[in-house]
Amino acid sequence: MGHGGAGRSERAAAGRSVRRQVGSPRLLAAMADAEDFYFASTCQVQLEHWSAGRIAVLGDAGYCAAPTAGMGTSQALIGAHCLARHLTAADGDHRAAFAAYEAELRPCVAENQAKGREAVAMFGGDPQH
Repeated sequence: MGHGGAGRSERAAAGRSVRRQVGSPRLLAAMADAEDFYFASTCQVQLEHWSAGRIAVLGDAGYCAAPTAGMGTSQALIGAHCLARHLTAADGDHRAAFAAYEAELRPCVAENQAKGREAVAMFGGDPQH
């Protein structure tokens, strides 16, 4: 993307989004003709489990709320602190530490992800995608 217009897939994605939200042929034509058109989509990371084997994820890698939620840094710092605390308390049992980390943090993450979906809707996006 960037200068020189959007690629075919980006233009198609933007067109679908705009048609769903606005439906303006004039806007769609202007997007196609713009040399500096930019389109970006966002997503929300939702994992069934935040660990596998001896690897655990935290922050945006494991549970991004949404760029519109403004919680990325906070969730990463809280997650790192929580994981470190449980790793210390588990006395070498990473499985127990990972399970405790996820059990403690998942309700907070679920709430922040719900707020992220609400924020997407405020910007005119589809909170289900």
